[in-house]
Amino acid sequence: MEASVGPNSHLRGRPIKDLKLRRKYGVYLMAVHRQEQNISEELQDLRLQFADTLLLEGPPEGLQRMMEDGGIVNLSTPTERPQRRSKAPIAIATILAVMGLAAFDVMPIAGLAVIGAVVVMMTRCVDPEEAFDAIDWRILFLIFGMLGLSMGMEETGTARVIVEAVVGAVGGIGPLAILAAVYVLTSALTEMVSNNAVAVLIGPIVIALAIELGFDPRPFIMAVMFAASASFATPIGYQTNTFVYGAGGYKFNDFIKVGLPLNIIFAVVAVLIIPIFFPF
Repeated sequence: MEASVGPNSHLRGRPIKDLKLRRKYGVYLMAVHRQEQNISEELQDLRLQFADTLLLEGPPEGLQRMMEDGGIVNLSTPTERPQRRSKAPIAIATILAVMGLAAFDVMPIAGLAVIGAVVVMMTRCVDPEEAFDAIDWRILFLIFGMLGLSMGMEETGTARVIVEAVVGAVGGIGPLAILAAVYVLTSALTEMVSNNAVAVLIGPIVIALAIELGFDPRPFIMAVMFAASASFATPIGYQTNTFVYGAGGYKFNDFIKVGLPLNIIFAVVAVLIIPIFFPF
């Protein structure tokens, strides 16, 4: 639950380690939000202030006792939802059916996922209200905006100009250098454009380039596939990044600090390993 430190709270001005929240209430303090900052590290020595927003985890009765003692003001009422264990086989069977039918190309996975969602709601595995409440509309509209940017780069030809210029510049410096350029270019574009669009855009170009230079196209296609899927440097590079960005309260720079080194490691490993399995 989320709670705020009230003006007369006995929690004010004392280090968190002295409050003994776990011993008194069975409650864990996960993070503190103060003046546009999320504080989740070195909490034990932090002194709480009036209007601090707390992220708490614990049993409902412990949280209730904490509120009754005047320590916090409730911002989100904790609720318990009973687990519907009798519905578990239906949910598992639905997931397996969606995966299996998609694997055998019975119909596109997007349509199967919608059907699966309808099945679990109609069988009351999930209430429609719960499903609707689970949607994070801010993240959804951010994804829509990302897709709009992707379509804009495709329709105006901006992405194609970038691809042709970079690939053309490295066309005569050896297959390994071309492979590295293809990977880096695909990875960079994937941070701004959806991975599917990048793969569709770059794929035919690198196939034509490889055939023209007398190389096997397969290692270049593998580079495009890996680079388009390994997108870590921005929160808009892939939908999963965006979900984590919103739920975790991260900053844009957090993705650059961790994701950019990951992108570099993946690029080096892929460029060195792909030719072993798919020779030029």
